[in-house]
Amino acid sequence: MHGRERPSSAVILVALCLIWALTFIAQRTALRESDPMWIAAGRTTIAALALAPFLRVMDAHAWRAAAAIGLTAVAGFVGFQLVGLEAIGAGPAAAIVYTQPVLVAIGAHLWLGEKLTRARAAGALIGLAGVTVVSAHELSAASPIAVAALFASAVSWAAGTLLIRATPTLPVLPLVAAQHLLAAPLLIGVAAVSEPVPELSVRLAAMIFYAGVFGAAGGQLLYTILLRRGEASVVSAWMFTVPIAAAVLGVVLLSEPLRAPLVVGLVLVSVGVRLATQGAGPRARGAGSPGTAAGARPSGSAPGRASP
Repeated sequence: MHGRERPSSAVILVALCLIWALTFIAQRTALRESDPMWIAAGRTTIAALALAPFLRVMDAHAWRAAAAIGLTAVAGFVGFQLVGLEAIGAGPAAAIVYTQPVLVAIGAHLWLGEKLTRARAAGALIGLAGVTVVSAHELSAASPIAVAALFASAVSWAAGTLLIRATPTLPVLPLVAAQHLLAAPLLIGVAAVSEPVPELSVRLAAMIFYAGVFGAAGGQLLYTILLRRGEASVVSAWMFTVPIAAAVLGVVLLSEPLRAPLVVGLVLVSVGVRLATQGAGPRARGAGSPGTAAGARPSGSAPGRASP
């Protein structure tokens, strides 16, 4: 049974990384026709609608957790990301946002009691070196404000990740649905007062729809499941692979240049992933088996797709 469960987590990891890499491409394409906050509001609203059937009555503690995660892992993460992505290519932007695993490794050690081994620390530092190479180049090629916005996105995402991992007993689907439901009005309000309403085209609608259904609703659901199965620092380390996929897709699909600093940075990132996951046991390396994380629900207890 255990041998059959581990590949399923590996499949989820691969699917999630590809989904989120393509989300960078979709959002970068959408930014050709719309200002960033309307894209953030649109994707989050679509995610909230897609997840609405899974909402259910929760206690005050669960709603407070959903509000905190919605503010950080949804509104802050997406809003800051799109502001930065407007000025920086998909590959480099992803590399800057994915300083998140380094922040999570440190935060999980300080606040969640996860052991920061020498291998994980070395992997985090090498991964940080990789994104620093990319970020330093972007500081000279684009607005420093855009780089700062992308780093703020990483900080917001890291905070949300730690909050998800710190609330292992809350049901996955209702929690993910509630955080998007709470974040959507906030992003709509910010967009309404800061940007003109864009003219909706077929391409813009398709890109926002993909980002909402797959990148936001589906991606956040898969990510939350993985966090419940494994340690936050190990699961987040695998997210270093998203910039690699985003950079390749950016070159292939958007004709973005493949510059030497980006190649060097992404190589360092891949080495960082390898080191950061070396010290983990089988459960954490493969994101575990369903329902085995501390306090997590058994695989059959959450409704819908909570335990695919």
